[in-house]
Amino acid sequence: MAYTISRSTIANPEPDPIIIFGGGWGNPNLNRTLSNLKSMPVKNRDIIMFDYRGSGYSLPNLCPDLGAKHWDVLKENHDYKSFTEIVNKQCYDCLDELKQKGIDYKRYSTEVKTIDAVKLIEQLGYGEVNLFGISNGTMGVQGFIRAAENSSVKIRSIYSDSNVPMAAFQNGKTTQLYKQVLDNILDDCANDPECNKAHPNLKERLYSFLLKTQTKPLVYKGAEEFVFNSQEINGILQQFLYKSDYYKDLPLLLEAFIANDLTFMDALYGIFETLVKKHNGTSIVNYVYDWKARQDIAKKEYKQTTEQYPEFMISDFYLDFYVSDTMVSFNARDTIPVTSDIPALVMAGTYDPITSVEHSKIMHSRYSNSYYFEFEKIGHGVYGTTCGKEIFKAFIEQPNQKPNDACLMELNATPINFPTALYKNNKINKLIQKVGLQKNVLWIFLLAFPLLFSLIVCFKEVISFFRKKDVNPLNLLQATLILLFLIGLSYYSFETIQLGGLTLLFGLVGGAWWLPWISTTILIFALIIVYQTIKKSNINLWNVGIMMSSIFVGLVIFSFDINLFLK
Repeated sequence: MAYTISRSTIANPEPDPIIIFGGGWGNPNLNRTLSNLKSMPVKNRDIIMFDYRGSGYSLPNLCPDLGAKHWDVLKENHDYKSFTEIVNKQCYDCLDELKQKGIDYKRYSTEVKTIDAVKLIEQLGYGEVNLFGISNGTMGVQGFIRAAENSSVKIRSIYSDSNVPMAAFQNGKTTQLYKQVLDNILDDCANDPECNKAHPNLKERLYSFLLKTQTKPLVYKGAEEFVFNSQEINGILQQFLYKSDYYKDLPLLLEAFIANDLTFMDALYGIFETLVKKHNGTSIVNYVYDWKARQDIAKKEYKQTTEQYPEFMISDFYLDFYVSDTMVSFNARDTIPVTSDIPALVMAGTYDPITSVEHSKIMHSRYSNSYYFEFEKIGHGVYGTTCGKEIFKAFIEQPNQKPNDACLMELNATPINFPTALYKNNKINKLIQKVGLQKNVLWIFLLAFPLLFSLIVCFKEVISFFRKKDVNPLNLLQATLILLFLIGLSYYSFETIQLGGLTLLFGLVGGAWWLPWISTTILIFALIIVYQTIKKSNINLWNVGIMMSSIFVGLVIFSFDINLFLK
């Protein structure tokens, strides 16, 4: 079993570490080591992470190509029935592969992998530990509590966020919960005068659009072709509903889908591909085997959902397999609820599209010594909010004292700030990625040269003016326009990035409305400068430099549609 220990660097760290249980259906955790540490507000304790047996760096890796097979099916044109039939066969093929290799899938369940975690803590020499779980990681927490009962390991505290209680998870109602949260956000938009004005009747238009895509899917043609049937669109929307940072941009995303403008996928395609491909055989075990005892109830819920909301079905890889499978047995131990009187912090978001508030309340009732906090209009994993981290930090330092919830009161009173004043340009994010993330030398040069040269020209012409020497007003004006454009582009890009979420995929904050006017003026003056330079045969360093600067800026303007000609 692969694990990491991130040691506290303070002089006298606390002796009890925090062990983080990965979320998802058995998804690996070590590939998130740096992001987990970056988000962790606790510096005085060691942090332990591990990959569940059967996944990630732990061996053996069960059906490691299962996620890639799922991705290939997603890209193709399938209705929901055809999609689930193919994916179900992939799941059976995985189980057959395990059988041929002599691997018993039952030994990769929540019960067994949490016994592993207890043994890990024992072997590392820790006497006491703090448990941390979000989503299906809370199943790991419950399993650890049970597995530690007859061990030397003591549990100091429990953090349980977006909860999945044993024997009570709502497998069959996944689509209903997703639709409920989606409706809530669309209603918030409709009740916001500015958002409703910018996106009138968005809920009704979305419903009509999803019905249409059941027979007429969208086609994305990026690095490879991807067909968006209704279940793929719902799958993407559900993923975006996980994080409340994205709620404000949901209307922009829906409008793009409805308009069949999939340019935003250029920035997201690789992320979704990685997300899907990391799935492997442990997902089947954790989804199906751990919950099989609830199959009959879930089957009724699932059937009702498919009949009532066919256009809202999600490209879930295991739900249909779970309700129809007759091969996998069930783990009787995981049908027994876990209870505890250990100090616990239970958190939930009211707009969580995958784990309902009701199920977090169940965990609160099972943990008799727990504090419960509910985050209004926040999604999956409320720990991701600044307030969530603040409450967690206070709790981990003093588990027997209720954390101050002042930040929660303020957060709950804050409405969703839908961006309605927007300079719409979905290519801007590509420029930001090339310069800010990829450090592309070409595009950095195309921006840096005109910026620096224009500064020099402005300085030169101003000095010439005060010394009463000849001034080239056209060069001065063009240099000033270039500076205004580049500085304005940088400023509004930063402002948009500060908003967080997805806004940058669709354009810049509304204040950037004047950028295309400036850029178009730059292009016009560039033609005038070229004409006058050729006409007067006045070729010198300054004229050539300002022309080159204009050309470089022009490449940026036309490559990323920051002008009036392409609007």
